[in-house]
Amino acid sequence: MRDIPLAVVAALKANTAVAAIVSARVYRKGSVPVNPTVPYIVVSKVDNNRDGDTSTTRYEHSRVRCTGFETTDIKADILSEAIADALHRQTITVPATSTTSGVYLVSIFDAGSMPDENTDIPLYMYHRDFMIEYC
Repeated sequence: MRDIPLAVVAALKANTAVAAIVSARVYRKGSVPVNPTVPYIVVSKVDNNRDGDTSTTRYEHSRVRCTGFETTDIKADILSEAIADALHRQTITVPATSTTSGVYLVSIFDAGSMPDENTDIPLYMYHRDFMIEYC
């Protein structure tokens, strides 16, 4: 099984600009610590678009969301842009692990971002979606 969100987590952790902001605090949805240190990123799969049975390609597609959490809106925006720079129009090979099976991220296109905030915490978030083609 290819875990695309986990492959994106690995790609973001390997990016020096992203790591300069969040260190290794990039998590797959469901694995965020109870009291995470800010700033951090959560990666989740929004949907999976399987190629039809008549397709001659070996590629699959997924929409993945990367949400950056920060203490101010400007810092959250900067983190969101670093995520976009790390992934948009990139071709990335993620080494095989027990869950990634050696994923080759063929193309990644930024599908935009949306600011958000949680006044209860208070944290600022930028949700950024990517369309990913992989094999």
